[in-house]
This record gives sequence, structure tokens and C-alpha cells, in this order.
Amino acid sequence: MEEILTILSQASYKTFMKKMTDAPRPNSTTMEDANNARWLPRIDMLFESENEAYEFYNTYAENVGFFVRRSTLWTTSKNIITRRTFVCSREGFREKKKGAKEAKCPRPETRIGCPACMTIRLTPNGRYRVTEFVPNHNHQLAAASTIHMLRAKKMRRKARAVRADLVDDTVRTPEFETEDEAYEFYSMYAGRIGFSIRRASMTMSAENVITRRMFVCSREGFREKKKGAKRVKKPRPETRTGCPACMIIRLTPSGKYHVTEFVTYHNHPLSVPSSTDLVMSHSVENGQDDESDMADGSADDTVHKQARSHQSISLLSLDSKNYLRSKRVKSIQVGDAGATLEYLQKMQDNNPSFFYAVQVDEDDNMTNFFWADAKSMMDYNYFGDVVCFDTTYKIYGYGRPFALFIGVNHHKQIVIFGAALLYDEGTESFKWLFETFKSVMSGSQPKTVLTDRDAAMSEAIAAVWPGTSHRFCVWHIYQNAVEQLSQAFHGSRTLGYDFGRCLFDFEDEEEFLSAWKTMLQKYDLQDNQWLAKLFDEREKWALVYGRETFYADIKSVQQKENLSTELKKYLSPERELLSFFEHYERILDERRCAELQADANANLSTKKPPSIRMLRQAANAYTPAAFKMFEREFELYMDCMLYGCGETGTISNYRVTVEEKAKDHFVKFDSLDGTVTCSCKKFEFIGIQCRHVLKVLDTRNIKELPPQYIVKRWRKDAKAGVLSDNCPFSFDSDPQSSLSKRYNYLCRIFSIAAARAAKSVESYAFIESQSDMLMDQVDQVLQARPSEMPALITTSCDRSQNPVESAVAGTLRYDKANQASFIGGTANGLLVSQHSHPTMCWGQFPAGPPEQGGRPL
Repeated sequence: MEEILTILSQASYKTFMKKMTDAPRPNSTTMEDANNARWLPRIDMLFESENEAYEFYNTYAENVGFFVRRSTLWTTSKNIITRRTFVCSREGFREKKKGAKEAKCPRPETRIGCPACMTIRLTPNGRYRVTEFVPNHNHQLAAASTIHMLRAKKMRRKARAVRADLVDDTVRTPEFETEDEAYEFYSMYAGRIGFSIRRASMTMSAENVITRRMFVCSREGFREKKKGAKRVKKPRPETRTGCPACMIIRLTPSGKYHVTEFVTYHNHPLSVPSSTDLVMSHSVENGQDDESDMADGSADDTVHKQARSHQSISLLSLDSKNYLRSKRVKSIQVGDAGATLEYLQKMQDNNPSFFYAVQVDEDDNMTNFFWADAKSMMDYNYFGDVVCFDTTYKIYGYGRPFALFIGVNHHKQIVIFGAALLYDEGTESFKWLFETFKSVMSGSQPKTVLTDRDAAMSEAIAAVWPGTSHRFCVWHIYQNAVEQLSQAFHGSRTLGYDFGRCLFDFEDEEEFLSAWKTMLQKYDLQDNQWLAKLFDEREKWALVYGRETFYADIKSVQQKENLSTELKKYLSPERELLSFFEHYERILDERRCAELQADANANLSTKKPPSIRMLRQAANAYTPAAFKMFEREFELYMDCMLYGCGETGTISNYRVTVEEKAKDHFVKFDSLDGTVTCSCKKFEFIGIQCRHVLKVLDTRNIKELPPQYIVKRWRKDAKAGVLSDNCPFSFDSDPQSSLSKRYNYLCRIFSIAAARAAKSVESYAFIESQSDMLMDQVDQVLQARPSEMPALITTSCDRSQNPVESAVAGTLRYDKANQASFIGGTANGLLVSQHSHPTMCWGQFPAGPPEQGGRPL
């Protein structure tokens, strides 16, 4: 017992002791005493995990006098154990192998069909319940003289359990081609930290291939006492302290070794690592010097030293083969940076309005990438009121940190506003990304932005997009819940449905709170910390709060369309990044073709117009998807009952009730200007008038919906109108900045004009015929007033060298004076970081001004 306690951390020790005090051991190992003990298994006992149930049954078995092994189990498709049976080691019978020769000295028969067992099942709340317990054995139990063997086995098992509690999930490690490469990696890590390692247990296949290997600290385990060994005068010093630090690798189907456990905690003082002479790993330890040097070190000093060592290890370069990174920094896979730059440059060569930017760190290492094409910018001008920053790569583990800025168009289809590769997820990186996005979109920021629950994102949005309503995306929350509550989800067929209703279905606060409370009670989740924290932040995500800000019903679109599943397999590290870009462009084209098809179907609808006047008006104005939302509200208003609540001047007050709904809603109608508001705020939240307002309008004999309540973003002609209305632009005091912005703005205007003109041969011919006349008029204006560009642009714009080749060759230059970096001397609209942070960025506005070597308009 003393040996076990030495390998426990303080937190683990308290937890362990609490469990042990809750399960006291009796002095006797007889069956009668065991039946009266508190730790005797009982039907309906609950355990937090399958391992906890196994430990409990093992404690019972040790005191009674038999061995235990795991037997049959049932799992889900995600390897969640739903049922497990623990049996006596003498359960069943030994199988007779066909063709096996009769051995001269056969092993004694140990399997005699013992019925003793305990079965557990996964419950809806994620815990395991005992459903069957058979205490009877058909053989003699172990005598007191052999109990020590059971206890030794139990101590080794508990050491493994403690190690499992100490696994550090924040450490990111690579995959290894061979077992030797993994050993070299762990040896290098150990040298930097200040300890030595050795190879421990392994598992091999029938082909003599290592499928599992454990590397441990040289002080792992304890020295075995050999039976019959003579007592020596000068015994060797004890170096084994039961240290739990280790790394375990397993062979994956791809043929590589993946790290499954990485324990960073040591229960002994560490050596002082040298920057030149690393601590060498060995199989035969000599710990005398280490112990004498560190004899005065306290346990607290050891913990602090380990923390400092782990902090410094994240700063090692790839040249030292140490791939450990801190949580906020990801290493770029070899070849990905060049592939990304090649794709971005190719896209800009094909389309002058294509924009991209790259952020570099203080060492000129490329860190984050962002890009958007002209069509994405156009879509943002029309539908950028609500933006979702999709970072589901964190949940699904894409292998590459690909994120999307997405929105919803007037057909309730997903549209893509921009894309990013984020190898750093710090606050400053998110600030750079959101600033760049805003700059690309002509300085316009969305009304509402939806993100994952991330503190760094929240801080960046508050700083860069003031005035934008920030909400947590309910679709992200649902995906996170599937991971966080995986056992509970697989233990119940209805939890996913009930949790989804709380996220997606309720529009009334009282109904939401009641459903949430019922869900916690039904599945016994009142003590779940993740759900408790989520509920504390409910005003940031629940649809019953913040309804005064436009939301565009994006959650229903995300439930139907999921880009993550389409992109996930192409982002695997086993695939080349260029193949992903090809697939990304294909998906982009498919979605844009679907939008064009939806436009055509909306304008060529053959359905019979509705007979009711207001429905006919809505069908003519709205797209089919938006009309479906309005039609549902129109049908439901028939079930509403209206009560007058008096008048105040020109304002009439009404109370609207629905029979199956407990809460009433209040509507105010102003007869002076025809404005109407409802307490449910559905119009402000979705952009479609609610059933309560429609009831009031019908009562007042208003048979058409007032024009101000047919929001343009849901209309068939949502993309019609003056170009300047969709592309807001404001000049600033900096002439050079204004020049780049003017050029960027004009590119966008003519991109929109080109997109419209290309829809028919006649419009194309008209634009082509007018282009020469337009250029002549521009030349006349320039001759009348000299251009500002020669005096403003002095940087060389020689593009003879390919930027991709320059980056690969290592010619990335850093301009500390201007706090910006750029490649190969190219300065086609330099994007300079606005914050004084050592992380810099470079980028290109769409091509360059014509007079400076760019392409003509």
C-alpha cells in the first residue's frame, strides 16, 4: 500500500483515499463476512465508468479469494461500452483446438465453469448500473497463504489506473513510422526535461510485428525481491520509485504508430538538463548521483520545475525532432505552406479580384492564411448580416485547421464568405483574422456573428467588431455535446432528441427552462459540470434570448447542410493539401450552381398562386424557402385568439393567446404609420412576421402585409439594386490607403456587373460595346486631373520572381520599420497589421493598380 501512495499526485491521492474509505475492507475473507460488508456488489449499484466497476469487483474478489477477468461486452459504433460482464477466472471451459497434439505434460485444468459474475449496463445518464450479480462459486476459494499473490496483482493494476488519471491530453505528438523513431523522440524529450527512459512492456502480433510499446521513466516500477537471495553487506541504492511518467504507442491500420497515452508527471526530483549534453537513456540505471544531487529538492519544487520544463519544450524547433507544441500552436505539415501559396497565387492569376493574406510570426514563419474570391465578397454584400465562423475542425479532428466564414442566402442555402487555415489560435491571431475579413468586406462587419465557445474568439470579436452581436452557435454546441456526453448519448436513445429540442426548438423562455430542467432530471444529469457551465452561458446561445438581433434562422440551415462531412476526409494528413483545394473549389462551384438553379426555379414557378390575398402577395415577393416560413406562420395564426387591451393615442394594444401555449404574447399596432411589434420578436430575429401580428392585421381588416415587413434579404430580388448600395465605401485621410481601397472597390463593382451581364448574350454584348466608351471617358478625366499614384507608390513592383518560389527558397523578408512582411519584393497593395503585436501579416489586394504593373480593368 505504501508503494502505491508514492506514485499518486496530491489530487489523485485525495480521490483515491475517498474511494478507499467509502469501501472499507473486512478483516476476514470468508463468504459470510463478505455478504455483510458494505462493498458487496448489489443490484442497481451505479459506477461512473467501466473501469471503476472493474476496480470495485476486483476489491471484492481479493477479499473473498478469487481472480477476476473481463468477459463479454457490447459496444456502439464509437466503441462506447454499453454492457460488460466481469467473471471469475475459472468461468467457462478450456477450448480443445482441432489437430492439437497431446502434450506430455499438460497444463492443469483451471476452467471449471464457475458461475460467479457481475454484469453492468450503461444507463441514460452515462453511468453504469449493476444488473446481475452471482456470488456463488463451484470451487474452493483461495486460502490466506495465497492472498498476497492477489494483492500484488491488485497493486500493479492500481498503478495502471493511477497512470490513466495522469494522462496529459494537452500534449500534441506526431505519428511515427517505426518503434525506434518513437523511442528516439521520447529520449530527446526526456533529455530536455531531465530524466532518462527505458523500453518497457510490448505486444507483438503473430508476424512478430510490435503492435504496442510502452516507454517509461527509468524510475518506473519497484525492485523485485528475489526469493532465496542472500543478504548483501552493501546493497545497491533504491532507484525505482514507481514513477508513472510514460509514453505508450500503438500500431494503427495505416501502419504508423500513434501515441495513445502520454503521462508527464514524475514523483521524484528531475535532473538539471544541459543545453549541450543531454541526459542519456539507459536500461541499467545508476541513480545514486541523481538522488544525492536532488536530495534537498522538495515536492513543490519538482512540480514547478516540471511545469517550466514542459513550457520550454514547446519552443523547440523541428530541427531537434521535438514536435511537442503548446495548445495554441500547431505545426504545419511539410509541403502544406508551399501548396497553400501555390493555390492562392494561382487563384489570383486567374481572377484579379481574388484576395488572400498570410500572417507570419516574429520569426517570419507563416502561421495563418485567409482568402476570399469576388463572388464571396458579393455574397457578403447581400447576405453578410449574419456570419457563422465554422471551426468544427476542433471537434472532428480534421488533421488540418481549416475554418470557414459562412452565411445564409435568400434561398436558405449555405454561402461561403471566406476560408482560413489557422495554425495559431491565440487572441492576436483571431484579431488579425477578423480585421482582415472586415477589410476585405469594405469595412463592413456583420450584425450577428456565431462562433464556438472559445474565450480567445470572444475577446477578439469584442475588440475588432464592436457593436456586432456575438452568439455561440447551437450547432457547434450540439456537436460538442456528442463528444462531451458520449456515454450518456449512447446510453439513451432519446437524450439526443431532448437535448436537440432545448437547442433548436423553443422560442419561449419558460418552455425552454422547463424542458432543460426536465431533461436533467430524466437522465440524472444534475451534477454534470459541462452542462452546468453551458446553462450558465445560456444567454449567449439559447434562442429564447437576444431575439432583438437578427439571426436569419441559420440553425435550421446548418441542421440540413453540413460542409464538415464533405471536407473532412480531404483534410486528412495522409492527403496532399492541393487535392483538398481542388475539392473545396468543386464544392464552391456546386453550391453556387445550386443558388443559380434556385433563382431560376423561383422566377419560373409553375405552382398555382394562392387564393388568399396576403399569401399571394408573399408568394410573389418571397423566395420559395422564405415563403414556406411565412406560410407556416399564416396557417398558425388561425389558432390564435385575440383580446383588446386598450388604446394609448394612436397605439392599440392586444393580447394574443394560443390554446396549447401557456404564455401570452402582446402586440402593439400604431395606426398612424402602420407599424406593428410583437413581444415574441420573431420578425426582429428571423425577418418573417409572426402569427400574432398576422392575427392583429386580419382583425383590423389589413389584407396585405405592409411593405416594410417584407425584408429584402428574403425576396426573390434580394441581389437586385444599385451596385453602390451593396458595396459601401468611405474614404479615409490616408491617400495611399484610399488608392488601394478605391481600386479594390471598383474591382468588386465590375465583378458584380460582369456576373450579371454574363447571364445572357444580349447583356454581355451590351457591356462589351460600352467598355471602350467607358475607358475613353476615364482617360479624359485622368487627363483633366493628374493621377495621384506616381507620387504615392514608390515600392518596386517587379513580379519577375514567383512569390511561391520565393517563399520556398526562404526569401521572405521582414520590414520592421513598417511592421509588415512580404514576399519577393511584391507590394501589390500591402496589408499592414493595425495592432502593435510581434505577429505580422502580409497580403495582396486584388492585383495592383494598372499604372503599377497590375492588370487593366
